[in-house]
Amino acid sequence: MEKRKTTEGEGVPAKKQKTGTLPIVRGKFKSRWLAKHSSLLKRSDNAYGVMVTCGVSGETRALGQVQQCLLANIPKLFPDYETVWDRFEGDLDVAPLEDEKKEQDETATKEEKEEGEKKEKKDKLIQAVDTACAGTVFLRFRVNIKPTDFVKCLFEDLLQDKSEAPPLRFCARWLPLDYICPAASDRMTECFERLVREEDGLKKADTKIAIVTEIRNNQAFQKPDVIQLLAPLLPSHLKVDLKNPDLVVFCSIFKSVCGYSVLTDYYKYKKYNLTAMLEELQQERQQSSNA
Repeated sequence: MEKRKTTEGEGVPAKKQKTGTLPIVRGKFKSRWLAKHSSLLKRSDNAYGVMVTCGVSGETRALGQVQQCLLANIPKLFPDYETVWDRFEGDLDVAPLEDEKKEQDETATKEEKEEGEKKEKKDKLIQAVDTACAGTVFLRFRVNIKPTDFVKCLFEDLLQDKSEAPPLRFCARWLPLDYICPAASDRMTECFERLVREEDGLKKADTKIAIVTEIRNNQAFQKPDVIQLLAPLLPSHLKVDLKNPDLVVFCSIFKSVCGYSVLTDYYKYKKYNLTAMLEELQQERQQSSNA
C-alpha cells in the first residue's frame, strides 16, 4: 500500500516561541546564581541591601542590570568603601518552615564559605539572594555602605547626569533595606527598636512620618497588623502625615524575611521608582529641546 505523501508543513512540530528571559525560579539558575533565602535569617545584624522590583519573569535580566549598575557605581560614588564578609557558624535565628528545611543543609553553609573565600569573584561587593517572590531581586551589600545612602546618591547622580541613561529598563523600584530580620513579631520588634535608636531623623521634633508596609508571599501578616506592631515603638514627638511626610518608615516583608529603612523624598522619587523618574526626565529634556 502506497504511503500518503506528507504535505508541506504537515507533521512538523511548531517552534516554541522564545521568551524574553529565563524565570529566576528555575532550579538550575537559582542554585547557581542566588544565595539561599535562609541566608538572611542567620544571627547577624549586618545584613542589608537593596530590593529591586521588576516584571514577573523578567528577574534574570533585571538581576544582570542591577549587578552591573551596583558594581559600576559603588566605586564611583563611594571610592573609600571597604568590603565586609561576615561568615556564619551555627543555627538560624528562627525555626525553619517546612518548605525551607532543604535550604538549610550542609550545602548552604559550604556554598557561603566558598563564596566568601573567592576574593577575585566579580560580585564580591554584592551577593544576589533568593527573595522567594516573583518580580523582585535582592542584592545584599558586602560593603560598608548604608543602602539608603547609596540609593539616594545613585538617584541624584543619574538624575543630574546629562549623558545617556544606563540600561535599567527591566528595573523599576529600588528599595533600600538597612535593617533585616526574620519575619516574626518578637524579632521584628527588636530590630525596629534598633532602627529607632540609630536613625537620627526620627529624633527631631515635629517630624512628619508615615509607615508604608509591603508584604509579599507571607500569609502570617497583614498590613494593619504590622502598623499596630510598629507604631507604638516610634517616639511620641513624631507627627503622622500620610500625604506629605518628611520621612517614610518603610517595612518590606518577603516570605520569611522582614526589612526596614527610613526613606526621604519617598513620593518625590515616585516611591523610589528609578525607571519612572528617568523616563520623566527624558521627556522633560525632549520638550525643552523642541521648544
